[in-house]
Amino acid sequence: MVRFVSERIKVYVVDDCEEYIQQVEQSLSAVSDFEIIGKAYDGETAIQEIIAARPDIVLLDLIIPQKDGIAVLEELQKQMGWQKPVIIILTAIGQDKYIKKALSLGAEYYILKPYDMELLPKRIMQVYLDSDKGGKSEKKEITSEEPKMPPSRVKETRTHTLREKAEADVIKALQDIGVPAHLSGYAYLQKAIVETVLSERGFIPITKELYPMIADCFDTSPGKVERAIRGAIQKVWQRMNTQKINQFFNYAENRKGVHPTNSEFIATIADKIRLMYLTKY
Repeated sequence: MVRFVSERIKVYVVDDCEEYIQQVEQSLSAVSDFEIIGKAYDGETAIQEIIAARPDIVLLDLIIPQKDGIAVLEELQKQMGWQKPVIIILTAIGQDKYIKKALSLGAEYYILKPYDMELLPKRIMQVYLDSDKGGKSEKKEITSEEPKMPPSRVKETRTHTLREKAEADVIKALQDIGVPAHLSGYAYLQKAIVETVLSERGFIPITKELYPMIADCFDTSPGKVERAIRGAIQKVWQRMNTQKINQFFNYAENRKGVHPTNSEFIATIADKIRLMYLTKY
């Protein structure tokens, strides 16, 4: 396939978690158009190196030491103005006030963790090409074995696919219920519920299909997936915010000491979201 980009797109990553930066690097290394030119684990270093290196794209977490992501945005806005890179927020903070603040300070896009690393390069490319910087850059024809974007440089209307919609709704549901985002079971639950929502059958056999699918996606074992999901559900039931949990589990008040099974938890949330889609669309 033929498409057009200016040259290799220079990416700078800012996150306080070294393991997460490694995952981002691994994800973007699969796409020849991207070149990671730097990384920082704190805001002070990020500001200095971004101004010096002038990358095309910055992937920025909001929760970083010394100067947080908002402070980084403010400083880049002040020192670089319209010359600042395309900034994509990649964070676990989903509150509206932080999203609005980041976007008001010039961030182009806001992605909530955890995010599908296979989808990340495509999303970054879309945001970059849709930005003024990506849209106005000098064109150079290159080839790509796998179609990532259409050949046209005309700005696309930002549309959400059903999968993207489901991912966003599942993230919101897990946050509302109170599933701790730092647990590995959180990412597994998100994947399990999304796939169940999108399944034409309305369900996926959890032991035979769902656990192996998730294990393959995260390079782990089905047994670890099962245990991590169970641990995340137990944590929610231990905290027991009845008001939030009752949005999805009407019986929660009567089952304070008995948490739902993995399959029950996944199916209940998936059914609620599917029902919402049916009533809306």
